[in-house]
Amino acid sequence: MDNLMNMDSSSSGLDAVFDPKSVAVIGASSTFGKWGQIILSNIVAGKFQGKIFPVNPKEKIICGLPVYKHIYDITEPVDLAFITTPAKTIPGILKECGKKRIKGVVLITSGFSETDEAGKKLERQVVDICREENVTLVGPNTMGIICPYAGLFATGTHTRPRKGSVAFVSQSGNLGNQLIHWAEQQGIGVSVFVGSGNEAALACTDYLEYLERDPHTNIIILYIESVGDGRHFLDVAKRINRKKPVIVLKGGKTKAGRTAAASHTGSMSGEHSAFRAACRQAGVLDVRFPTELLDLSAGFSSLPLPKGNRIGIVTLGGGWGVVTADECNQRGLIIPDIPESIIETIGKYLPPFWSRGNPVDLVGSRDLDVPLVAVEELLKWDGIDAVISLGIVGRFEYVRLLTQSTREVDKAVSSEFLDQMETFSHEYEKTYIAKIVELMEAYEKPVIGVSLANTGEGVVRPVDGRRYSGVFYQTPENAVNVLARMVTYNRFVGQR
Repeated sequence: MDNLMNMDSSSSGLDAVFDPKSVAVIGASSTFGKWGQIILSNIVAGKFQGKIFPVNPKEKIICGLPVYKHIYDITEPVDLAFITTPAKTIPGILKECGKKRIKGVVLITSGFSETDEAGKKLERQVVDICREENVTLVGPNTMGIICPYAGLFATGTHTRPRKGSVAFVSQSGNLGNQLIHWAEQQGIGVSVFVGSGNEAALACTDYLEYLERDPHTNIIILYIESVGDGRHFLDVAKRINRKKPVIVLKGGKTKAGRTAAASHTGSMSGEHSAFRAACRQAGVLDVRFPTELLDLSAGFSSLPLPKGNRIGIVTLGGGWGVVTADECNQRGLIIPDIPESIIETIGKYLPPFWSRGNPVDLVGSRDLDVPLVAVEELLKWDGIDAVISLGIVGRFEYVRLLTQSTREVDKAVSSEFLDQMETFSHEYEKTYIAKIVELMEAYEKPVIGVSLANTGEGVVRPVDGRRYSGVFYQTPENAVNVLARMVTYNRFVGQR
């Protein structure tokens, strides 16, 4: 549905939505699993520092908080209301919110344009009331919002990612909640998450314009099924994309997907080929899979942009280097020959039979200095724009498995020694990551890692006091894809 609200009022209203000092949960419940219980318990457990006002005429205390029978019984100001009551009750409640001068409403309730003609009519009535009462409306049919900088976690899944620079806007609540949960697991820091739902009043473009001026947001991730006013979306995305990367996953690429989108959020999707063409014009990065959204958000939020497409590869084993070089070439990235001076420096740490070229094959060396020497020598050289490092981080998992087996079968080896080996291996990886981040800040070139094993520590490894973070993907193709997309984006930004 096209945006029906005035952007001036919605913009100020979104300040109240994403940075409220007080919230009400209308339809709050003590019944486990009901939306009123899910949202309220998330807000309280997430330690929101503002005032929290549960509203329900049949309850007295929920989550240790006094419950108000009606919104107008609250004597203190309320910035934002979450509403979970049935659809037929919403018009009356919204009028009460207007009289209470509540600035924003997150309408969790479904049963509107995603259902039938009666639902569409009710949704139009809801929008009219919000416009008359000057209430900014998120939704309806939304899974909620997350605002880490405000300490507000109010979604259907109790996920609480760390503060960061990645904003997520999703027309699908379920997909959005899954993505935000994955982001938390991968260590990706989040500035804002909003499930935009049916977008009855605020369209994706409105959220883009808010995020354009949000000081916490540097990267914007979108899942959309319809862009409404396509020309306006293109103009806004192109403008914002020159300052903050905009990365989009479009649902409804096929006939089956478009049919599903219509029944899901009530949106009508256009042809995907036209959408992709528009993205190319705007420099927007269009991705195919939800996991690629996360890969790109990890890279863009944690690494400096490469200034060109010349790549150095440092690998613990030869095979990885070969497939990574192949993938780079197929994605338009160049693997240049390295000068003899670099070969001589690295060669001091390696046996004579090493590859003596790019990729730099460390031939499984146990010398703990050589991986950092190789990475830094490549970063120093002005013929390299980025480095891919394969297999250094993740060795701890193999050490852990080795010590576990040794404990089981060889009692002659002391547990103290094995504990020391595990500790040393783990500390070395932490030191390596910290040094890699230091080198990125010194040379302003990205170092993208590929982990030797899945350690469960996530893709992004923040380092205290540093503006960049270590990033370690599970496969070479993931790392190369992110690097290629970063190169593409940097070219767009550099266009005049």
